[in-house]
Amino acid sequence: MKRYWPILLAICLITTLWIPGIAFAKGPPAGGVGGEEPTAGNNLSFPTIAVDGFDALDVIPPTELQLTVSYTGPYTGLSAEELAIATNDEWYAQKTEGNVWQADFRRSTVRESVTYIDWGDNIESVNPKLGAPFRLEITLYQALVPDTQGDTLTQYQMAILAFPSSPNEVQGTNGETFEGVYATVISTRPKLGIQYLGVTVPEDLAWDGTQWVRADTTIPVATTISFAPELNVAGKYIYGASQGGWKPANTGYYRITFHVPVNSTIDLSAATINNYPFSEDVEVTEDESETGAAIPVVVGDENLSYVDVLVVAGGSRRPK
Repeated sequence: MKRYWPILLAICLITTLWIPGIAFAKGPPAGGVGGEEPTAGNNLSFPTIAVDGFDALDVIPPTELQLTVSYTGPYTGLSAEELAIATNDEWYAQKTEGNVWQADFRRSTVRESVTYIDWGDNIESVNPKLGAPFRLEITLYQALVPDTQGDTLTQYQMAILAFPSSPNEVQGTNGETFEGVYATVISTRPKLGIQYLGVTVPEDLAWDGTQWVRADTTIPVATTISFAPELNVAGKYIYGASQGGWKPANTGYYRITFHVPVNSTIDLSAATINNYPFSEDVEVTEDESETGAAIPVVVGDENLSYVDVLVVAGGSRRPK
């Protein structure tokens, strides 16, 4: 066994925003410990399969792996359960000089099937606000049962140590490892598209290979924002919109589409929507829960997933 140590109208208008994508846990990228300026980067904690030549990962020699600076607080904003975990073991925080670890990853040149597509929690539960930054992130998971290469991929045990669900979230490891049964799939080639649909969602939208179109609609020139791979505070590679995220310019419906082009080896044909950690597949229906804001959809034969979100002017939720 070879191991790699470190890993979507107004009836007459659709406006389009296409974001080139790139190579994984939820939440915005962390700052330094306790909000201080970070002195080191995040370490890979969750196994990753790098495809399409994604080359941001290099194997860290075992001699350079080290856990030397223990986390001693603060433990701000934690639940009772999180606090118990954070204080009952020796933890070593991300973005800390002297703490270096790396989960297993492998590079792949063959077609890699995605098992689950995990859209960010805020996308599914919160309506974007007019003019306010809205975090966009997607994670692709492959079940390693068994791993197609005959290898197991080692994962590091992680915990939230402070400031959960904030830009200053602190996570770390206790140094324990186990054989992970999932890996994220990362590439520089997927794209994210945002198209304004207006006050209702048209029923005659069709995918033309690059965007959603209608027979009587002219598509404006695309505009771009930053959408790229990120190694987040949980040590997982995700696809995310950075630099403040997306700021919607109109109220009404937008379709956000994650599209894998034909020049990528990522395969979404058998993927389903699910949230990590996984318990059972999420059934995608036209009905919404009382608390849900949007439900993502997979179109496997087009190698894409999309979600229709409603941008509101203030704090109101999607009307029922």
